[in-house]
Amino acid sequence: MFCPHCGASVKDGDAFCSSCGKALSSASGGNASASGGAATGKASSKKSIGDIPTIWVVVAIVAIATALYFLWPGDDASDADSGAVQTPTTVQQPTTSSQPATASSEPKSPLTMFVSQVDNSAYPQVTLYTKIADQVGSTPSGLDASQFTVTETDSSGSQYAATVEQVVPLAVGDAMNINLVVDQSGSMRARSKMDSAKKAASSFVDEMVKTQGNVAEITSFNDYVYNRQPFTSSAALLNSAIDAVSPTGETALYDALYWALQRTNLKSGSRVVIAFTDGEENSSNCSLNAVITLSQQTGIPVYIVGVGGDVNRSSLQSLASSCNGAYYDAVSDDLAQALRQIYQSIYDDQRSMCRVVFTSTCPGSTSATRTVLLSCSDSGPFAGQISHTYVPVTSISSYDTSVSSQDYVLPGSASKYYSRSELEKMSLWELYLARNEIFARHGRGFKNQDLTDYFATKRWYTQTYTPEEFDAISSSQLNDYELKNVQTMYEIEQSRNSPYLETAE
Repeated sequence: MFCPHCGASVKDGDAFCSSCGKALSSASGGNASASGGAATGKASSKKSIGDIPTIWVVVAIVAIATALYFLWPGDDASDADSGAVQTPTTVQQPTTSSQPATASSEPKSPLTMFVSQVDNSAYPQVTLYTKIADQVGSTPSGLDASQFTVTETDSSGSQYAATVEQVVPLAVGDAMNINLVVDQSGSMRARSKMDSAKKAASSFVDEMVKTQGNVAEITSFNDYVYNRQPFTSSAALLNSAIDAVSPTGETALYDALYWALQRTNLKSGSRVVIAFTDGEENSSNCSLNAVITLSQQTGIPVYIVGVGGDVNRSSLQSLASSCNGAYYDAVSDDLAQALRQIYQSIYDDQRSMCRVVFTSTCPGSTSATRTVLLSCSDSGPFAGQISHTYVPVTSISSYDTSVSSQDYVLPGSASKYYSRSELEKMSLWELYLARNEIFARHGRGFKNQDLTDYFATKRWYTQTYTPEEFDAISSSQLNDYELKNVQTMYEIEQSRNSPYLETAE
């Protein structure tokens, strides 16, 4: 049978509709009356048990009221006055359960997680830079370390649990370390590609350094790799390095990426290498596999931007993907604008990461591969997981002799006069190195750590004198070419307000 009020299906003998709660028809009136008697029994219990006539009066009143209820045309007084006909409406009741509802029984919102990089420089403490996004692509608010679990698996298949200690959005925590790798091969002359690339890089640098703590390094390459400017937050120094890049020579892309990865690995925190090229690798000493291996060991992603229509897209895509980065195509009439957008996209993507910190409990050699499984546990409203393989190598040399880096900034500084126009093309960092390179050739030691570290990588350098000893005899050690070149470089550095002149050397 069906309820005359809402149309819902009811069982024979039911006194009330389970959907709308109203009393059913007179066909089940006996049950309704019985129910009503039960309801009133409580009130009549105050009377004597022998007051039988009073009880039958109450029952009669209930029966009459029930009959009038069903004969009345509307559900309330206003309906009766208007004479309106009411259409029954089905009301959906929640499904009842014998078990009480709990937080774990509620459906979880799916999370998409992606590990961009791994910082294991302080191993066994490991930091995963992880993209955590909800269904609309945003990082959920209120993420807590207690919502996540970590399980590491070693090469034998043994599993080890670790406690997640921190989950912190990168945008409110860390600064970024970015190595910009610039192709300066001869093909970059075509269609003003180099000018566009310089404008884009400078624009990106100006925006990047506005965030306190962000630093960048400028690396360029042709047949050789050039460290145009070490990591700094100074836009002036970075733009000076970008301006100094001039197209010539071949394309040693793998050497440049290997160098940049080594250099960037010296920094702690969020790290990324961004390179752009218009041509195909043709002159590196390093292999493709060496670059991929180093990227995986250091946990530093490599992003590649292809410039122009003559790049080998498939090989560059494969390289970027293997290095946990991505490939971008910069094919636009406005190349500078296209590059600026790509740079900003990569930067924004990195800034949207979360820093997930845990301490590894996985025993064994620190050169052995580990696979870490990061999961969002049942304690929160989200669900998701991601696995990532890394090798906790913490002692990677900052320089490798297999890379074709230049031995001298100014090879002819002892045998020719360099004109002011020639020297003005150099970055402030290069001028600083070239000027002190003249002293280093004669065995001078240095007070500045950056110079000590730099010349220690040169096979031709041997310290013979302390800075004080050399300065006392410098006039007898330097020839006329060297003295003149030192003077010209110093004057250029002064005119450009080089910060390197402010430090003792």
